[in-house]
Parts: sequence; structure tokens; C-alpha cells
Amino acid sequence: MTPFHEIKQVPGIRAIGMRGDMSLWGVDTAFTRLYEKAMEGRLMFRQPALGIRRGGGGVRVPDAFHSDYEVFFPLNADPEEQIPGTEVVEIPGARVASFFHRGPYEWIQCTYEKVLEWLRENSYEAAGETRELFLVAPEPHAGGSQDDMLTEIQVPIREAA
Repeated sequence: MTPFHEIKQVPGIRAIGMRGDMSLWGVDTAFTRLYEKAMEGRLMFRQPALGIRRGGGGVRVPDAFHSDYEVFFPLNADPEEQIPGTEVVEIPGARVASFFHRGPYEWIQCTYEKVLEWLRENSYEAAGETRELFLVAPEPHAGGSQDDMLTEIQVPIREAA
């Protein structure tokens, strides 16, 4: 079964972010740190949180232990002052192929293998860095588990030459 959902245009967004070398297991910790910084700065942001895999400008199966990764919260308004350790950026809009990964984030590599296969079979190539939107996070206090997680993978695309 393919994780492909649709091809769509996504709008640009203004977001606050933090970048670092992260493992698949470290992404959640990075979001926690960014959330704490945003709360210290009394920022208002909206969901969903998102991440961008940096370096290379294309799609690849994530390295489980090291990725140049940036976590973001979309902003409702710019901060009144700079928050140390963060950066406010404009993430441009793009035409993307959208895919869904359901389950623990640590298993996202399997979904990326299917994304690469879909792009090849449908004559598309990446036209930018891959985005991951974290749509559903587990709520352990409500009986949820990582099996409930839902991540949308957005690949900016163009037709292959």
C-alpha cells in the first residue's frame, strides 16, 4: 500500500525554529526545547508543528542517528524580541506530493523508501527539502501510544527531466 495522498500547493508560512544534528529519537526532545523557548518568549503559534530535513535538497531515507534537521512552530505573530537559540524564518510555499506515515516516528524510514519509489514510478523529482508535519502526537495520559502518530511528509516536486 502506498503512503501517497495527493499533489497540492501549500502556502508559505512564517515560523520560529531551531536547527541541529538529530537522531530520529531526538526530534521530540528538540520540539520540547523549542516549545519551552516559545513559552518563555510568550509566543502564540499554531499547529501543526513541522520539521525540515536540511542538506542535500532532495529526498533520502533519513539516517536514524544523524540528520541536519530543523524543527518549527508556525507563528501567529512575530516575537517582540529575538529569542536566543531560535530563528524566525519564512518557509516558502511549494507544489508538493503529500504522503502519510502512521505509527512511531522511528519507523518513518520505511515510509521514505515508499516515497522514493513513488517519485520514480511517477516521473517526479524533488524540487526542495522535504517537510514533515506532525499532525497527531500520542497522548499517553489519554491512553494513546506512538502507534497513533500521524506525520505528513511533503516533498516539493517537479517533473523529472
